[in-house]
Amino acid sequence: MKARLTLLAAAAVLAGCAAPGLSQGPANLAPAQFNQLPAANPGAATMTAAFVDSAQLQRVVDEVLANNRDLRAAAARLKQAEALADAAGARRLPSVGLGANASRQRAPNDQGVFNTFSSYGVNATAGWELDLWGRASATAQAAGYDAQGAALDRDAAQLSLAGAALNLQAQLIGFGHRLKLAKETLVVQNQLLDLVKARVGAGRGTALDQARAEALVAQTSASVPALRNAACLTRLQLDVLRGQPPADCDKADSDPLPAMPEPRLISLGTLPDPAGLLAQRPDVKAAAVRAQAAASRANVAWAARWPSLGLTGQIGWSAGKAGDLFKSGTQIHSLAAALNWNFLDFGARKAEESAARAGFDAAVAGAEQAQLTALQDAQGSLSTLRETELQANFQATAADATLRARDLAFKRYDAGVTDFYSLLTAEQERLAAQDALIQLQTGRATALLAVHKAFAARLTAMP
Repeated sequence: MKARLTLLAAAAVLAGCAAPGLSQGPANLAPAQFNQLPAANPGAATMTAAFVDSAQLQRVVDEVLANNRDLRAAAARLKQAEALADAAGARRLPSVGLGANASRQRAPNDQGVFNTFSSYGVNATAGWELDLWGRASATAQAAGYDAQGAALDRDAAQLSLAGAALNLQAQLIGFGHRLKLAKETLVVQNQLLDLVKARVGAGRGTALDQARAEALVAQTSASVPALRNAACLTRLQLDVLRGQPPADCDKADSDPLPAMPEPRLISLGTLPDPAGLLAQRPDVKAAAVRAQAAASRANVAWAARWPSLGLTGQIGWSAGKAGDLFKSGTQIHSLAAALNWNFLDFGARKAEESAARAGFDAAVAGAEQAQLTALQDAQGSLSTLRETELQANFQATAADATLRARDLAFKRYDAGVTDFYSLLTAEQERLAAQDALIQLQTGRATALLAVHKAFAARLTAMP
């Protein structure tokens, strides 16, 4: 008993050493407010509700969340982390085991006579390592933070993949409308070519006019396969995100063409402030949780440098005959305490602690970088949305003006007031302006989606 008290006293003295102080955790880098806010921002309660007709976009999101393989992997990693956290927590508690044995031996006695001996035993053992330095607690905390981080990583993956899929869907719709414009334009341009040929045949036109008309038709025709291929490549990317085998692009071209996504409008007051944004972004929260896990692991490494104190106990019965088990004379029991300390390891554990501290510093830097990236996403998406809205408005005016100019040029050419070159130029400008408008409308949709992704899809639609 005196030896046990001495052992416990030594452990108590060592327990007076304080746990290591780590450097400050991630700093809050959020500014007071965002600097560039659009005059009128599209937005909504969820990514897909950001658009007037959101049904077909919602179907895309549902398919991604249900079938994407990366999300399945993230869910599996979450289950793994939760199981490891449960295991780490269980190690803080005593362990209890049951055992039974039976043996039969033949051995000589002191006189060299061989005898046969039987032995039977039943026992229960219990063991518990006292958490003197918080190593077991820190290990459990680190595992718990890992599980939280895995859950946040899954949420971030859902947000990112849903945003990527919607972006591809918006681009696919844009390619479809550009392709439709090119095909409709070819009909008009072929009519112009027929008109020029007729005028040349009647002696009222020139071979130069006909060559120019043929070149215009050929140029527009050349844009069709390029647009069709771009739409096919986009569709293939979208199918992979949806967890589907790549589609047959030729068959998909016959699908009905959805209307261009029409954004809703939101109030500026629904935009989260920078600090609120950082508090709700799953990737930012995951980075902060990883810093907490790294801090716990630094404490584990520190605690590993000091002695460990374990308690073990056993109670059981041992007898030469199975029928004598559990009788009072066959009972055995023991209680022991053990102090272990590898005080001479040539700096190995100290180096491990230094490595863990460096890991914490790296995690802190990573958490702060995640904040900066989130703020960049938010500010950049707002700026892009604002400028794209302005571009789209101006381009709509330009497209309308070029359409009127083309119609006037056709009437003047038909009346013989102007040459074919003026009509040709007006038609080229009309096609370029209409195509640019579709691209900007697509860009406006993707810019709105970028805002929702940057703000973790927490905007609220106006009534």
